[in-house]
Amino acid sequence: MLATSIFKSQIHYCMKFSRVLVQLKGVSSSGKKRSSFGFVDYYDRRYAALAIVSLNGRQLFGQPIKVNWAYASTQREDTSGHFNIFVGDLCPEVTDAALFAFFSAYSTCSDARVMWDQQTGRSRGFGFVSFRNQQ
Repeated sequence: MLATSIFKSQIHYCMKFSRVLVQLKGVSSSGKKRSSFGFVDYYDRRYAALAIVSLNGRQLFGQPIKVNWAYASTQREDTSGHFNIFVGDLCPEVTDAALFAFFSAYSTCSDARVMWDQQTGRSRGFGFVSFRNQQ
């Protein structure tokens, strides 16, 4: 959630470092706690992962921002026919985005998931990375 004083142009300025920004959509809420949020679209998922790793938790006008994946069931790539590897001994700070950003150096990387404990909300210390081909 972003403070209402953070305008679309300011968010765009912060996100444009990757130069692959497609569009930015801002949404404002009008409940008791006035806040807003937005969606940033990138041409390449690798740059979106880099933005998440680089910007999540950073201060913007004195307020930390939360940057994470926006999931929509129709946007996710079907990885059922992809090749998966196990990645273990992950430190608790590794997120899906960080894992994907690390492996996105390989152009066939399609997804990365850290396994989380549903009871504690903590990382279980391992994850899986999907690739479009076996090479």
